[in-house]
Amino acid sequence: MAVSRRVRDFLKGLYDCISYVTVFWWWRLIRRLRTTSPKQVLLDKLEAAHNYGEWEAAAIHFDAVLGNDLWRGDSATKDYDRRLITARTAQLKDALREHDLYTMLHTLRSGLVRNLGNITAPKLYNRAYAGTKYEIEDYVSTVGIAVQHVTQAPTGPSHKLRSQQKLDVLHDARLALGRSCLVLQGGSIFGLCHIGVVKALHLRGLLPRIIAGTATGALMAALVGVHKEADLLERLSGEGIDLSAFAAASERAADAHGGRQSATGWLSTLWRRAQRFFKYGYVLDVKVLEECVRANVGDMTFEEAYNHTKRVLNITVSATGGGVPSLLNYLTAPNVLIWSAALASNASDARYSPITLQCKRPDGTIVPWDIPAKSTVKPAKRAYGRTPSTDHDRDTPLSRASELFNVNHFIISQARPYIAPFLAPSLHHSSSPRSSREPWSTYLMRLLIMELQHRLTQMDMLGWLSPGLRRLLLDESVPGASWTLVPHVNWMDFARLLRNPTREEIDYWILRGERSVWPALSALSVRCAVEVEIDRGYQLVRRRKPFDMEPPPPERPVDVEGDSRKRRKFRAASMDAG
Repeated sequence: MAVSRRVRDFLKGLYDCISYVTVFWWWRLIRRLRTTSPKQVLLDKLEAAHNYGEWEAAAIHFDAVLGNDLWRGDSATKDYDRRLITARTAQLKDALREHDLYTMLHTLRSGLVRNLGNITAPKLYNRAYAGTKYEIEDYVSTVGIAVQHVTQAPTGPSHKLRSQQKLDVLHDARLALGRSCLVLQGGSIFGLCHIGVVKALHLRGLLPRIIAGTATGALMAALVGVHKEADLLERLSGEGIDLSAFAAASERAADAHGGRQSATGWLSTLWRRAQRFFKYGYVLDVKVLEECVRANVGDMTFEEAYNHTKRVLNITVSATGGGVPSLLNYLTAPNVLIWSAALASNASDARYSPITLQCKRPDGTIVPWDIPAKSTVKPAKRAYGRTPSTDHDRDTPLSRASELFNVNHFIISQARPYIAPFLAPSLHHSSSPRSSREPWSTYLMRLLIMELQHRLTQMDMLGWLSPGLRRLLLDESVPGASWTLVPHVNWMDFARLLRNPTREEIDYWILRGERSVWPALSALSVRCAVEVEIDRGYQLVRRRKPFDMEPPPPERPVDVEGDSRKRRKFRAASMDAG
């Protein structure tokens, strides 16, 4: 009996011990799963930020937790030429300290390169959220201060620098550095993200003066290209855009259903828009779209917009013949109305589009353009292995912009709904929420998209893709360095494609567009801050030059009596010598 009692006590104690340990660790595991880690809390703050100030504060804190602030201060790296950057920064700082204009002018004329020492490599911006190496940021800010010093340097006969010399230096520096172009691509309701991209760049002083747009991006580019710098911010919101045309269209649709929304309304909307896309090449009703664009842009031509804002607006159209340029701007189509070009850009295939470009005569009357936007001329069939000279290459618009305006850097905002969910932006942090949740699926999806793009390119080379499908499925070749911005889109956002734009919808997509820019602001600042400063200084000196012209030397007053005395003395000396 005693032995059996001891065995029972031992087994009971063992059971109690195992039960206690099991319950203890089970509750620890549940609390661990329910408790959000500090890293995830900071990531959630980054995703939930409503302005750049909130995002930057969370990014700085996150970098401190991960130790990325130490990485930013560590100069031991092979990703860029640290010695060159440090030497150039020290040279400019010494010149600024000693007011050495010659060194600053020499640096701006001959040593200014956008990717000096490989400082624009994407690898330098995928680590920390709040910025890159402190030495790179110090170099860019020092160059900007040097440009400001040259711009504000006094000129005149009593100074070392003259107005024309200063203007020549800034002009040559701008020409050597090149210019940036903001490209807005796509895409139905997702294209409203472009407004947020423009807003974020504008608030940080990084918005390029050259803007190009395609499809819905052309509508957004037109909205930006017709407003001055001071009036632009109030237009970049749901309150600043006139949506009365869409509101009237929604009311007409509701009246058609007896004042109520049909239970199958979304199916009829989907079917109607699909029919419109396959028949004409666009999704939204062109009449409603025309009313909306004209209400926000007006009957302004490309040349009038440039003279009004000094922004270079470019709109890409898909022209298959008739001599229509594929890139419309104030040089190629100065008298064309912007709203008609934006509507033509929304047609995926100009051969089947009923849209006709409109132009304005000198007397103000609006007439169809001499060269129609649509052409019944079919493009020539391409033979196997070669491309005839009559066929236009799909990278012509951006190449044309590069040729016309000295563009060698492109900021591409990609928002096409059938591509955006699968694209990876140029900036992807290793600890970002998207990459940490789906690392392998995102990588495999990227490989799949690359393979699909390669096969589509081969089909295009064989002539198997129509111009509409080519524009729909293939990306344009970028003739220069580029940086891609892609908004974070989830699958629930595709349901918004069937809705008409409202102020709430616009504000929703504007915030999505802004959030796609905030992580890339550090990289874009290194790429564009010096360019913006040089352009600002050039425009300032150019405006000041007529008022800063060096005064001509004062005319010597005529002394008649003194001149006559000199002549008499000269004649007397000549007679004595004879």
